[in-house]
Amino acid sequence: MGDRHGNPKKIENFAGVVNAFTSHFGKDDDQTTVTEQERRERREAASEVAESYYNFASAAYESGWSTHFHYAPFPPSFPPCDSTIATALAFYEHRLALLMNLKPHMKVLDVGCGIGGPAREIAKFVGCEIVGVCINQTQIDRAVYLTRMEGLQDKCTFVRADFLDLPFAPASFDAAYAIEATVHSPSLLQVYSGVARVLKPGAIFGLSEWVMTPKYDPTDQRHVGMRNRVERGNGVSNLRTSDEAREAMKGAGFEILHEEDFAAHFDYAKSLVEVSAPAKTKTLKGVLRKNRAEDIDMEGHESTRAENHILSSPTPGPFSSDRTPQSTVLVPFKSSSLAGDSISPDDGVSLLPAPPTTTPLPDSLPIPSTTFRPWYWPLEGATHLATTWTDYWTAWKMSTWPRRLCFWTVWVGERVGLWDRGVTDAMTTLAYCVDSTAEAGREGIFSPCWWFVGRKVGDHHHDEDDDDDGEGGGADLDGRGQGQGQGYGRVNANGNGDGDGGGSGSGEGEGGFECPYMY
Repeated sequence: MGDRHGNPKKIENFAGVVNAFTSHFGKDDDQTTVTEQERRERREAASEVAESYYNFASAAYESGWSTHFHYAPFPPSFPPCDSTIATALAFYEHRLALLMNLKPHMKVLDVGCGIGGPAREIAKFVGCEIVGVCINQTQIDRAVYLTRMEGLQDKCTFVRADFLDLPFAPASFDAAYAIEATVHSPSLLQVYSGVARVLKPGAIFGLSEWVMTPKYDPTDQRHVGMRNRVERGNGVSNLRTSDEAREAMKGAGFEILHEEDFAAHFDYAKSLVEVSAPAKTKTLKGVLRKNRAEDIDMEGHESTRAENHILSSPTPGPFSSDRTPQSTVLVPFKSSSLAGDSISPDDGVSLLPAPPTTTPLPDSLPIPSTTFRPWYWPLEGATHLATTWTDYWTAWKMSTWPRRLCFWTVWVGERVGLWDRGVTDAMTTLAYCVDSTAEAGREGIFSPCWWFVGRKVGDHHHDEDDDDDGEGGGADLDGRGQGQGQGYGRVNANGNGDGDGGGSGSGEGEGGFECPYMY
């Protein structure tokens, strides 16, 4: 449980918390020496790996990144630009909600909600009711507090549960989404099938999955090393490919309506510029060459044109019998081949000096160059790509030298007793998180947001408890109340619990939800 502000209480044995996570990884797991046996052991303990990771990483994510625990692509921009990390994260969530066709009356499941950032944003954007599930009690406490601060406690409810064993009756939800969370599952088929079980027939499941892209080559030792480091730095037991995720969606009974690598969503714009740039350069050179030739020709005939300046124009427009169409600029001439007599001041025409024959064109206005920012630019510490001081600070904290300075400062602090032991171990793990994700992203072998939008069809699911007719298990609300009966017990940000389908519950305190059969 957290304090009254939803912040996690001070961990008495921080080193033990970090070791609970790092014990699942060997010292060489960031290279190419990981065996399938070691990976299988981590899959069997996937829930423990994920929960132990977020026990120390969640606070770092929130302070170093955002309350929205996911990445996002950035649109092409040029200064002045209002595209920020915050707007990119919001666009991500809004677009997913639109693709899912969420409506205000819907009841939506957030699978792996973290501290509730996407749930609150989608609830505000759509107006639907969202129930989030998360295995980590610290994150549930923080989600409840932040939701109450935004006044969304009537729209967002958070349940502590393992998404492999969702404590909800069949056909309980109108839609569901999972944003970069089910990567922690030991079996994608199992978690997707569990989601299908609680969805109504024809309901939509929006999925954003961490995957290795088709560019990943399992025979390339560099690629294997990158994959291992991504797993170690992000608490992932086994990172799958996009093909495996697709097959799992289909196997769980979903008809895939939409699929895309959302991390590369704006790459088409960059490709258009790269294709058109050579053509533009070639055209511009041709125009400049032609203009220069005309200037030379005009300079050679300057004296002749001064005496015989004739107004030339294209073919007269329709309904005009005048061989010289009206012009917005009329210049009297010293002599004209169209009129035999010279023009004099007595003719009522003001004589103005003729313009120079080679009037220089004004300098073209500066066109700001378009900036293309990859989704991983903050992880690289690319402060020059930031559009606000907030984003600059976020990227600066992830750059190499600030991290090194912070690490050695804390290392000394641990030795003299200023910091708890284990903080530098946590920093090392989070360094893997930042560096490996950016490295694999640059290589193009990893995507943090490979999207699937699927519709539940038929009655297919692979849950082992199919014969319980949806009987919901009892639940302990903050370890005090009880909820029993058909459906599930829940608690909102006011600390009030209830059980659907005739169940009952009561809760106190922060409103966390304890599911007794999580493991």
